[in-house]
Amino acid sequence: MDASLTITLAISCLAFTGIWLINVMTEDAGVIDYYWGPGFSVIALVHAAMHGVSTSYQWIILAAVVIWSARLAGHLVHRHHGAVREDGRYRAMRESGGPTWWWASLFKVFLLQAVLLWLIAAPLHVAFRADGAETVSAGLFWAGMAVFALGFAIEWIADIQLANGKRALGSTAPETGIVRNGLWGISRHPNYVGEIILWWGLGIAAFAVSGSLIALTGPAILTAVMAGVSMPLTEQHMLRSRPGYAAYMERVPALIGRPRRARGRQKLPAE
Repeated sequence: MDASLTITLAISCLAFTGIWLINVMTEDAGVIDYYWGPGFSVIALVHAAMHGVSTSYQWIILAAVVIWSARLAGHLVHRHHGAVREDGRYRAMRESGGPTWWWASLFKVFLLQAVLLWLIAAPLHVAFRADGAETVSAGLFWAGMAVFALGFAIEWIADIQLANGKRALGSTAPETGIVRNGLWGISRHPNYVGEIILWWGLGIAAFAVSGSLIALTGPAILTAVMAGVSMPLTEQHMLRSRPGYAAYMERVPALIGRPRRARGRQKLPAE
């Protein structure tokens, strides 16, 4: 294995182990979210430092990842500090895990996420290890970055709308409210939609830089994890804690929205 691949995997595992220790001390696994965005920036920066940045395409990818991860980290830190208690998904795991959860969580949650982050970072692994000679198409690169920008915008707007919606709902929002306005009225998980789109864009751009189809495995893994794990866990918690969520699920699709009917359908209120 290339040294940079080994080093980035080791850094990811060490970082999440450190976060696990914080979780043990605070009994709050929500701190794991802090590193999700920055973890990708660290991987990109390590590759850039070890292999150099030989093309403007690589500089653009590096800047895009750093900007995206900084915004996401800021949002998640702000959201976590505003929470009344531990994220319901992790709280449910803690309650069902029993007395051994404190150490079992290191493997079942933290190191698992460390490896997933490293695998999803496949576009970064190949983009910064390319010397520029493998570039497939400048047009394909810019198409990929346009898709990235679209996903970035969707995720950002969805996060803003969710935060504003919760403020409008007041103190009941963390436990009982459902934000249904804006993008949340056409998709139950528009922030996930945005992240999936931006990673496919990054994968396309990295393929254009490297000529390696491995760049597309990261977005594929991310899509599978979000659709098969993250969304079901979130919705199980929402169904338990928010009485109106089942009706919301019937009206609004999980990921890709459908046009609302002009007639015969009531406007979705913000509960």
